[in-house]
Amino acid sequence: MSEENKKVDEHQKEESDNLEDLNKDNSNENPSKSDTPISDEDIILKLNEEISDLKDQRLRAIAELENFRKRAEKDQSDALKYGVTNFAKEIINIKDNIERAQSSISDEVKTNDAVKSVVEGLDLIAQATVSTFEKIGIKKVESINQKFDHNLHQAMMEIEKDEIEPGTIVQEILPGYTLHDRLLRPAMVGVSKNTQENQENRDKKNEETE
Repeated sequence: MSEENKKVDEHQKEESDNLEDLNKDNSNENPSKSDTPISDEDIILKLNEEISDLKDQRLRAIAELENFRKRAEKDQSDALKYGVTNFAKEIINIKDNIERAQSSISDEVKTNDAVKSVVEGLDLIAQATVSTFEKIGIKKVESINQKFDHNLHQAMMEIEKDEIEPGTIVQEILPGYTLHDRLLRPAMVGVSKNTQENQENRDKKNEETE
């Protein structure tokens, strides 16, 4: 090995030794936190914080469980109440057809012995549908002489009637139904309005009042 290489090696070894000595000095001057003893007060404070966190977690878990229970009960209740919605819509269509059939038979024809049994059969089916309505919670929407309510009624026409307050239902074209508190089908209705002359008189009175 050349003299020059020996000098380089000696220089590197010397630098390495100096670095180790420096690290030892720093270690002695700055002892780690783990070497610092923890007081009883600090331990108690830390335990109290952990206990408080656990209590909060427990309360949140109880609240979430209670919310889940309430949602599950509501879902179950809704399933029982409204699970027959599609069936209910079908059965009100059947009732419509029965009523159309009944209204199409004149009183004269009803006295005919040949169709009497048919009429009686229709009446029995109509009664059975009404009974089914009651069992599953279907109710007819009140319409005639009621104030128009867009949540329950669908206006199909306006009918001029000065003797009745505007917006009153005076004709029911197709009955509406609810299932418990939900609308199955709006009632299709005719709503009263003032004649042009009467409306102008009303507007004039309003202007004079103002």
